[in-house]
Amino acid sequence: MKRKNKIRYSILIVLAILLLLIFRHQWMRWQIKEPLTDASGLLKVHFIDAGQSDCILVQSEDQNLLIDAGDNLSGGEVVDYLRSQGITYLDYVIGTHGHHDHIGGMDAVLYNFEVGEFFLPKQQYDTHIYTDMLDAAKARGIPVTIPKFMEMRTLGTAKFIFVALNPKGEYEDVNDSSLGIRVSNGTHSFLMCGDISKEMESEMVKSGIYLKSDVMKLNHHGSSDTNSKKFLKYVNPDYAVACCGRNNGFGHPHPSVLKRLKRLNIELFRTDEQGTIVFTSDGERLVMQCDRNLFASVL
Repeated sequence: MKRKNKIRYSILIVLAILLLLIFRHQWMRWQIKEPLTDASGLLKVHFIDAGQSDCILVQSEDQNLLIDAGDNLSGGEVVDYLRSQGITYLDYVIGTHGHHDHIGGMDAVLYNFEVGEFFLPKQQYDTHIYTDMLDAAKARGIPVTIPKFMEMRTLGTAKFIFVALNPKGEYEDVNDSSLGIRVSNGTHSFLMCGDISKEMESEMVKSGIYLKSDVMKLNHHGSSDTNSKKFLKYVNPDYAVACCGRNNGFGHPHPSVLKRLKRLNIELFRTDEQGTIVFTSDGERLVMQCDRNLFASVL
């Protein structure tokens, strides 16, 4: 009799653990998805033409978020662009990871603008450009914050959430330390994940984190070593943006990625061909404008 009770007790414990794991998984998905669909206001997302580098400005209700700052050569151009938008204060700045084509111009930004919060992954990079960025932050009294997985911030009436699985992790490939975020405004959403690899894409899909977005910045400038079909289908964007330089020697965006986008009916915009690309969302309608040919389109 005692043996049967022990078996029943053991079965109940196992069932309780399974129910707890299932509940935790669903709670994680709800926590990510639901709070990010309630914001609604005017949101502008600028994919700034900074050559073969990343620089993205997100604005909502007079608040500003800068994601990366171009390379060392384009830092001055990034500062000029921000000033042209009337910006004197950046509520948030994110350096996705330590490569020069993402944080090369960051020291110029930190020296020229007041900054509320400055986010970096824990993994550092041993270059003078990375050191220059840290020196600039120190000189300006800007503390560095390492965000947590699913940590959220409000930006005006919009919200953004960090989707990097382990910002405090150490990765063999520095690209995989990239701080990715998902920005939401009403019915519209944007996904920007730095330079993550196919392996990291796969880990994110396996995690079950909610990544569905209307606009996705192609990972690693549209490189063939990422932007897998599985990840693109999981995010299921209507539009993609390639941040890349004209006649770049890397062949970005790669022809294999272009084929995947075409097969999945994802429309592509490119900074090398269209210059700075700006999406404007009022929560219901999405409009795209670009520098070259003064092109504008209601999407």
